[in-house]
This record gives sequence, structure tokens and C-alpha cells, in this order.
Amino acid sequence: MDVEDGHGIWGRFFKADTPVPDGLEYVDLVPQNDHKQGIPYLSQFAFARFAGDVDSMLREEGFDGNAMYDITRNIILGQDVCIPYPDKYWTAEVYLDGFGSKSTAYLFSVEK
Repeated sequence: MDVEDGHGIWGRFFKADTPVPDGLEYVDLVPQNDHKQGIPYLSQFAFARFAGDVDSMLREEGFDGNAMYDITRNIILGQDVCIPYPDKYWTAEVYLDGFGSKSTAYLFSVEK
């Protein structure tokens, strides 16, 4: 059972060592698990791109997150890939056509 509310971060992915402008924050992603909870998170991820009815993909009723989240998670687990939950776990909706459009892709942290 989760003991706290989820945390959300809006952001972009950049190459390592990209300067961070004043007033903004960053989250490090690393290749190896340090076995400590939280930041830095693992840089490995699974990517899923969805096609079809966007409203159905984003539907939340009856899902843990939304349809894209549940389907991506279930495919990963069905392939015996480890999701580093809760220590290094993160997910991200991907806006392939820019933030003004609806999301049709998903990233999910995984561990080798």
C-alpha cells in the first residue's frame, strides 16, 4: 500500500551535464541502482507508443493510473522485466507532438 501521495514533475530529458538555468530543478538518472530510495533514479526505461483512440488511452476509470500506464506496466511484467518499485521507480507520459497535444506514448523505469 502506498503511504503518500504521488509526486509529479513536468520536464524534459537532456544530455548529462547540461547546465540548469537559475530557478529550475533537475533530477539525475543513473545507470546502476544504488539501492537507496528516491533520487537519483535509474536511467533504463521501457518505451511504449500507442495508436488509436487517444481518449481511451488516457481513460483512468478502472485503471491504476490510466490505460497507457496499466498496459505498459503489464507488458513489462509479462516479459519478466523488473520494475524498480518503489525505490527507483518513475514513469513519464511522452508528448510526441508537443505538450499542447495529448500524450500517446509512455516511459516506464525498468532494471536490467
